[in-house]
Amino acid sequence: MRVAKWLGFLCLVAPPLLSVAGPLPVEPPAPPWKDFVKTPGHANEIPVEWLATEEGRFAHNLVLPDSVPKTVPFDFGAARLSALKPGAKSVARQYWDHLCSTEAGSFILKPVDGVDGFFFMRPVGGANEQQNNDRWKLEAPGLQASWGWRYDPISEAVGFVQPPSATYEWVDFPALEGGGVLHLHDYRESTQRPRAEPQLDSQARYAVIWRGIRRERDRESAIAGTEWIVFDRESRDVLGVLRDFYLTGAVRNRPQGISWLNAGRCPFKREFLGRRGERNDVGIWAPMVLRPPVYPGILRSLDELRAKANK
Repeated sequence: MRVAKWLGFLCLVAPPLLSVAGPLPVEPPAPPWKDFVKTPGHANEIPVEWLATEEGRFAHNLVLPDSVPKTVPFDFGAARLSALKPGAKSVARQYWDHLCSTEAGSFILKPVDGVDGFFFMRPVGGANEQQNNDRWKLEAPGLQASWGWRYDPISEAVGFVQPPSATYEWVDFPALEGGGVLHLHDYRESTQRPRAEPQLDSQARYAVIWRGIRRERDRESAIAGTEWIVFDRESRDVLGVLRDFYLTGAVRNRPQGISWLNAGRCPFKREFLGRRGERNDVGIWAPMVLRPPVYPGILRSLDELRAKANK
């Protein structure tokens, strides 16, 4: 797929708007991770590269409640034997099915009503063409590949403050440069952008953050796990977790078949969040946990689709 076609597809399906980037120098494929570190937020070690930023360190130190599913061991030996049967699923596909069925899902633990806005604490940053095709470069490649190429907080805020579809009054994003945050509010239809006010820090009580998760032999199997976490900044209580696993590795005309943009998502996501939720997951899911005073049109549409399906 040509870069232009890939970008055009992203413009249609991804929540943020893309910034057009010039040609990138060709980089060699990233090597497998070698250095790992233990953090409070994970049962197993994670690559040390994931802790390169302050927001990354914070995300990986968040401890999930015991009610969120733990890792269930997978029998790779049995999977290899099963894969030998005619028409059987590959080991990677069996492993992904296992992760989706035992760990993935939406876990809304303590929903909060009447939330005017929140702090989107960790920029996603997006993924360029090379990163999209690389097994090891990114922390959460399936998530990141759906967010364009460049971090654009003003455009990304539209998915949360654009009534009647998205009805938060405001959202704070880390500033693009210079530190501090942008307080984004008062969406204007004429410009299709919210107003942006620089602030030293966010005063939001609640925040949304993302992180990659690592499981045994996951990237070797072209699988990448991610979590969105909603938490209370005062108590650090986790209010909700959205966990998904992405599967790639069989895309034609890609090195090693890797294209995270086209990766499979766990089936629960479409069932729970609708077709749009496969790409714009946090935009639909966050108001289920942090409930704005005005019920979002995006959730109303989802309710209507579910009602029709149940007739």
